[in-house]
Amino acid sequence: MKHEHTVAALIALFAAASCTKHGTSEQQTNAAPETIQYEAHVAAGGIKPPGGTFSNPHKGDVQSAEAGAGLFSSMNCDGCHGGGGTGWVGPSLADGRWRYGGADDEIFYSIFYGRPKGMPAYGGVLGTEGVWMLVTYLQSVPAPDTVPTQSWEGTAAASAAAVPAPAPEAAAAPAPTPEGMLAKYGCTACHAVDKKVVGPAFKDVAAKYRGQDEHAALAAKVSNGGVGVWGPIPMPPNSSLPAADLDAIITWITGLK
Repeated sequence: MKHEHTVAALIALFAAASCTKHGTSEQQTNAAPETIQYEAHVAAGGIKPPGGTFSNPHKGDVQSAEAGAGLFSSMNCDGCHGGGGTGWVGPSLADGRWRYGGADDEIFYSIFYGRPKGMPAYGGVLGTEGVWMLVTYLQSVPAPDTVPTQSWEGTAAASAAAVPAPAPEAAAAPAPTPEGMLAKYGCTACHAVDKKVVGPAFKDVAAKYRGQDEHAALAAKVSNGGVGVWGPIPMPPNSSLPAADLDAIITWITGLK
């Protein structure tokens, strides 16, 4: 309840200030256009399809960026994207490389409507105003000095030369434990064994589903994600988990007392 009040207060405070400062219309505050024109998209025949325009009413505003930083933490964005958005389970949001576009309206759409394979849609929780604060914050984050990825542009010969020689065969690594898998797949960013973090404790999850077809219920919840069972913070879908690892994780959780 405290978390909900904090988020609501942040959004309400800066929404009110924005309406006064920027003259934001009710339509712009409460709704996003159905689609936008992405800068990197190539139009067939050079003819762009219809698309709305959507500009950031807080662009460059320091107070909005600070509010966005608070939302980034309180909504547990750093649980997947790392402190300062520098990347962890989810991709870096500070290195200037964007899978779905890095313009203000493109980042807005990624947050508001979500993206496949893990990025929840936060528009229903934060509204337009809250999402714009996050966009303003992310655009204010300086890029790191070292970017841990590289460009693969170049000739085929150069690419082939860059392929390392096979390493000597090593001894097989021990099979990971369920606890290790929970850390590997980022589950421990939101959950702990015996206390609530962002999501419920694993022991509470085991107790809630005990007596049901718990394995099937939890497998569906992990794969599809959801919201509302434990509060307003959405659980992102994790449909890419290997079936064997998912089975081992659920067996371990349901065995907790």
